[in-house]
Amino acid sequence: MLKIKWIKFIMIGYFCFTISGYFNSVIAQVKEETSLKVLVITGTHGYDKVSFNTMFNSFNGMECTIKEMGEDPGSLFENVDKFPYDVIVTYNFKQRLSIEHRKTFEAILKRGVGLTVLHHAIAGFPEWLEFENIVGATYVLKEETRGNKHYPRPKWKEGVDMKIKVEDLEHPITRGITDFTINDEAYKNWVYHDGNHLLLSTKNELSNRQIAWTRSSFGARIFYIQLGHGKDAYENENYRKLLQQGIAWTAKK
Repeated sequence: MLKIKWIKFIMIGYFCFTISGYFNSVIAQVKEETSLKVLVITGTHGYDKVSFNTMFNSFNGMECTIKEMGEDPGSLFENVDKFPYDVIVTYNFKQRLSIEHRKTFEAILKRGVGLTVLHHAIAGFPEWLEFENIVGATYVLKEETRGNKHYPRPKWKEGVDMKIKVEDLEHPITRGITDFTINDEAYKNWVYHDGNHLLLSTKNELSNRQIAWTRSSFGARIFYIQLGHGKDAYENENYRKLLQQGIAWTAKK
């Protein structure tokens, strides 16, 4: 009798273990299917990789794939139909895309894939002038004149304490965020385009007034934020929240 009871006990335990494993696998699969798939492009500019990766790995509901690329990240944009991501986040600098890969990038945006552009990625593709229209800003790497318009070389300074004003408290990206201070790198003398919806600003004299905004390009949602130079920003609660909500907004979630 005792032997039979032990056999039943073992069988019940095995059954519970099997069912538990099954449900855990189902939950994991559902989580994977419902998570936003985010492609983060870095390259040709230094940054604190540990803190940066930790920040992206902390974003709930997002599966972030970080790709550090060389001067030409075009291999990421080979096939429009098989592009597996919901959002592209650029944190690259001074990279090149071929004419064909530029067209693919634009076609990906036309499919509704969102674009979030961080900090120095405002100059991510300096030879691709259309990218300036996509982002909504012109940041030249050296002083230049185009036709009748002159572009001075921007200035930058690290370690600046900037007071940030939330210009639109009702926007999904700024939801739950009020004015705050952050230590970051300031950019000045770049050109802000018409058609942007301003979210954040500053009165710091070392920076342009505009800090973050949204716009639409090729039917996709675009979010740019000037903040994000290093560890101080990556570990800033307000910055993390802005970035996570910004990515979700560009994905139309």
